[in-house]
Order: sequence, then C-alpha cells, then structure tokens
Amino acid sequence: MTSTTSTANLNLAPEDATAQIGGFLREHGEIETILPVAIGVFITSQFKLRGANALLVNLLVASLARQVFTKLKQEGKSQVSQSNGVSTEETEASQVDLQGYAIAHAVPGRVRLKMPQLSLDRDFAKRLQQVLSTDEYVNRVRINYAAASIIINYNNQGLSDWELGMRLMGIINRVRQENQVSG
Repeated sequence: MTSTTSTANLNLAPEDATAQIGGFLREHGEIETILPVAIGVFITSQFKLRGANALLVNLLVASLARQVFTKLKQEGKSQVSQSNGVSTEETEASQVDLQGYAIAHAVPGRVRLKMPQLSLDRDFAKRLQQVLSTDEYVNRVRINYAAASIIINYNNQGLSDWELGMRLMGIINRVRQENQVSG
C-alpha cells in the first residue's frame, strides 16, 4: 500500500505539482527570502564572477527566482480557487505582485531598482529610504514613486560588490518583513 501511495505522488499532473509547490511556498515564506540569494551565490561562484558582475548577476538571479516563486504561488492559488468554484481571473485580479524587484540600471557606485511596491505603499517606501540612508555604505537614496524605482548611490570601500549586494538585499528584505508584520 505504501508503494502505491508513493507511485501516485510521483505521477502528479503538472497542475497538481504547481499547486503543491505554491502551497508550500505560501506556508514557508522564509524559503522565498533565502533561496533566491542562495541560487545567486551558487551561480556567481560557478561562473567565478567577481566585483560588479557578480553583484549584477546575483541581483538578477534573485529577482528572477522571486518572480518564479510569485508565479508558482499565484498559479497554486488559482488552481485551488478553481477547485473551490472561484474563477482564475477573479483570483489574479485581486493579487498585486509586491515581491519582485529588478535591476533597471547599475554602474559602479550606483544602482537603480524597479520595485512596484514603492508606488503602491508609501509607508514601505519611506521606511526603506530611511533604513538604507542610515547604512554606512550608502551615500544617497532617492525614490521615484511614479516610476516605482529606487536609486541607491553607494561607497563600497572595504566590501566586495557581492558583499554590498547581499547587504542591500538583506536590508530590502528586512524592511519588507517589518512592513508585512506591521501591515
């Protein structure tokens, strides 16, 4: 009987697997914070990237991983909603992607991130700007609410670009978590 159960689990339809993965990600939010960074570190180390290239690749990979996780969670919710009689369109229309951010532009000493949450949640944006501004490696932070972007001018003396990228991502994730708890 055990072998039948394990065989049945191996033969899940892709939709069922997506729903299960989405449910798992919703239940274990900490994975969504840790895994993108770990994937970025793995890829940059495999390609032996250093400096600004490592920072850019790490941020890009982490952003892509977050987008995949968000999509998996949305598809999982949509499939659960369909089985409960709620249409996919209603479910997707009620959800706004606040998780993702992507590098819009980067040069040594300056990075611009696109973050939809900035234009939707002013309290989060102000808190993020405040926390980033107090970091010893950040020189200036400017938010463009209309473009949903944040520009961070930094001085990485004493830190590698990779370490600085990890530091900035950590600050962003910490402020996000604080915002979710208070909101």
